[in-house]
Amino acid sequence: MSDLRITHWLDLNDFASSSVYQLIDSIVYILSMKKIVVLLSTYNGERFLCAQLDSLLIQEGVELKVLVRDDGSSDSTWDLLIAYKERYPMVFDALEGENVGFAMSFTRLLQRAVERYNDADYFAFCDQDDVWMPDKLKAAVDRLKGEDHSIPLVYCSNTTLVDVNLRVIREAWDPRRVALTKERALIQSFATGCTMVFNRVAAETYVTHLPEVIKVHDFLMYQLCMFLGKVVWDEKSYILYRQHGNNQIGKKDFMGRMRKRMEGHYKEHVLELQNRRFLAAYKDLLSEEAVWLISRFVFSRKNWLTRLLLLLDGKIKYNGFESNLFYVLKIIKGGVGLPLFSHRALTPFVVREGL
Repeated sequence: MSDLRITHWLDLNDFASSSVYQLIDSIVYILSMKKIVVLLSTYNGERFLCAQLDSLLIQEGVELKVLVRDDGSSDSTWDLLIAYKERYPMVFDALEGENVGFAMSFTRLLQRAVERYNDADYFAFCDQDDVWMPDKLKAAVDRLKGEDHSIPLVYCSNTTLVDVNLRVIREAWDPRRVALTKERALIQSFATGCTMVFNRVAAETYVTHLPEVIKVHDFLMYQLCMFLGKVVWDEKSYILYRQHGNNQIGKKDFMGRMRKRMEGHYKEHVLELQNRRFLAAYKDLLSEEAVWLISRFVFSRKNWLTRLLLLLDGKIKYNGFESNLFYVLKIIKGGVGLPLFSHRALTPFVVREGL
């Protein structure tokens, strides 16, 4: 065999070997991907739904399943879901349901997902009107990789607020003001639901210890992981969090938001009831210290002394002056959301503070 033919044969052999190794590497990479079930509840979401679904389809580095439950839409949302299910049957599955509200709809989704996808590594909540960056889920998996998976774990991240046309407004959270403590978790969550990625232990704990009433599903998951496991917070944003209509953050001026609160739009004792139900559902799993902490908050309205002690606890407070102002008023009043003073009485204070 001539030197030229030998060289050519060796080149072909090297190419074949290289291709085999590349194929093996690809197979190993695919098999090592974590399986994530994305849970999406829809309701009359035809306007922005396709952009959200398309952003799910381009997620990188994970094995993706999307389980959608429509909560009784009256527009073309269900038709859109069926179209995506038929076009991408290996990714999308859709359930048509009666209107039960977003919290119960997500809860039913999670119950179904835990039963159906027993090989799933993680689960993720998803809204119907946002846009996810391609590396959103992979970023979550990478951050959770080294954590203790024998306990409930939830990953959450910052969000990028955008308008209806996806023009950037600002980042939702200032990382310097995020406080992942049990005390703060009694009154405030730093985990926006659509950023949450949580492990199977968290999912199973959620569905097997359901409170009597669930008002906010993502706040419940946040509290569950904060008191029984761990919350992993990422200061980076991997989601365009669309602001429109009633979901806008800070859309009114300070006095407008104050008037809304004072007129009773924030129902009485919501936080107390949330924590009371959480305590009842998870008391057998909570530490003695956690039971004491939650109980102290739940029964703070009992008398002036308990209210004063809660007021003096610097660890239990909101992120930001405005929310803390109303929190103080709620404690003094002994309730949540009922007006202690009129907004006119507070106007001089607001003007003096420049709000």
